[in-house]
Amino acid sequence: MLINALIYQKTITVLRMMMAVQSKYIVYGLAVMLLPGLMGVASALPDTDGDGVPDHTDLCPNLAEDYDEEFGLVIDGCPADFVPWYDADYDGIQDHMDDCPLTQETYNRYQDSDGCPDISPYDEEVGHDTDGDGIIDIMDLCPTRYESFNGVDDHDGCPDDYMTLRDSDGDGISDSLDMCPNESEIYNLYMDIDGCPDVIASAPVNGDGMTDVDGDGIDDRWDTCPAEPENFNGYLDWDGCPDVTAVTVNTWFDTDYDNIPDADDACPNQRENYNKFQDEDGCPDVMVIPALGDYDSDGIADGADLCPYEREVYNKYMDSDGCPDAIFDVRTDMDSDFDGITDSMDLCPTRAEIYNGILDEDGCPDRYTTIIDADMDGVADGNDICPQEPETYNMYQDEDGCPDVIEDDTVMQSVLTDADGDGIDDRWDTCTDEAENFNGYLDWDGCPDVVVQAVNTWFDRDHDNIPDDADLCPDHRENYNRHMDTDGCPDSYPITTVLDLDSDGLSDDADLCPEVAETYNMYQDEDGCPDAPPAGVLNPDSDFDGIIDILDLCPTRAETYNGILDDDGCPDRPSLSQDPDFDGVVNGLDLCPLQPETYNMYQDEDGCPDVIED
Repeated sequence: MLINALIYQKTITVLRMMMAVQSKYIVYGLAVMLLPGLMGVASALPDTDGDGVPDHTDLCPNLAEDYDEEFGLVIDGCPADFVPWYDADYDGIQDHMDDCPLTQETYNRYQDSDGCPDISPYDEEVGHDTDGDGIIDIMDLCPTRYESFNGVDDHDGCPDDYMTLRDSDGDGISDSLDMCPNESEIYNLYMDIDGCPDVIASAPVNGDGMTDVDGDGIDDRWDTCPAEPENFNGYLDWDGCPDVTAVTVNTWFDTDYDNIPDADDACPNQRENYNKFQDEDGCPDVMVIPALGDYDSDGIADGADLCPYEREVYNKYMDSDGCPDAIFDVRTDMDSDFDGITDSMDLCPTRAEIYNGILDEDGCPDRYTTIIDADMDGVADGNDICPQEPETYNMYQDEDGCPDVIEDDTVMQSVLTDADGDGIDDRWDTCTDEAENFNGYLDWDGCPDVVVQAVNTWFDRDHDNIPDDADLCPDHRENYNRHMDTDGCPDSYPITTVLDLDSDGLSDDADLCPEVAETYNMYQDEDGCPDAPPAGVLNPDSDFDGIIDILDLCPTRAETYNGILDDDGCPDRPSLSQDPDFDGVVNGLDLCPLQPETYNMYQDEDGCPDVIED
């Protein structure tokens, strides 16, 4: 009722102003006829600023219309003193305050003051992405077709190709959107988006055929103020507006009116364009976006992709590394958080387990609640000798739950204990009861280490599961990115170029026919040429490994028949880090990782050389 009353009052105000200009009796009769309709429409259409002008026709949906008779009672939804060139997108938020000055704010009560068309995260349908291209349906122009991500309108959600850039008449509107593809658009602020040379009959035209409504010699297509002539006073004469030279106001100069003082403005005569790129320097900068290749088209740029030639499997497990990881990956011996629980068995693979007697085998840093740990010291009351006094963690009887104190001189001045007196705090000392021997080898770990010797034991200095005698980088851990993972070095893929002129998915440096697209017919599909099987050959076998190309995952590389995935057609090799005894059972499942399994149909899955006892 209150809203209807306000709308009624606003409508009456409008009609009263109209009566002051029009004939009293005519407008009165019109008011009687229109009032019910105006009430109905006004109550049905959204009106954010409550000025009686519905949002869909309101040029300033966030600023109320003031119905000023002095300016001819032009009802456009904006106040009479509104200066449009300070609000390029007409969303009621001035450009210098608008984070998206060229895109209108979406007024949905979510961040409505930033000037950007934000989407409320509370909308359950917001995140839906039907075609799975990473662009949610509400922003996707083609919600059921996957975006091609080839550098052509990659943000619209449609599978564009370079043909969409064709512009026969050179008017800046692609032929696919141009209603007159062979006639250039006349930019005169009249239907400028249709691509046709429309002309306003009453508008004056310059010598070049372009309209110039205010007659200041600046075409309307370039004129920021098409209804006000430029005053040509040597100040911003190019914008078409009657600008006034900056004056001293409280010693604060701003020559170009971009709200950045000249003293801080690197371009005092050029307005900042506020595009979220170096907006504080005062210059109309253009964001420089480097060409980021994505060879495997998984949405992760090659520079950040650990597996640039293999697509990411988005399964909520390490989805940001660009590799097709699986929760139960064959790399069962990896332990990302170094808590002693391999990632395949670790419910929290990136957070180390806290070994406190609570679910210590799940890999997560579990903590006690106040119900079972009254003193909140991490020792359960059932195991806590002093349940009301918190444990003092000083590496001395820390498991009893009591605030024990070491009554000797091994406590350092920093109050941090050093039980073995080797100068390394117990909190960092791996061997708290054995002093470091400081022999230049692993002197930081607190243990009396012996320099690695060439003996028949298995040394691994960098703890990457590759023995030092086989490790090319024994002091640097292998990064396991599926590229030379057996050499022990943190290698990266050598990427030379990601150009793909024929858009067949093969980079030009690896494409034998870079300008002709590959014909994917399971015959030499990796060479980049539109090949066809030889005449008379029904099931070609390009690498002559006995597996026909249509079933061969590596049709040009022969299978190595070594008992490892011999039916996939690829030259598989065992990984020393995953299976050092080369018995086909990876370490995570191998009970005897350094002794090969004896395949005798008896417990062959445990990885041990079992013998059947008669």
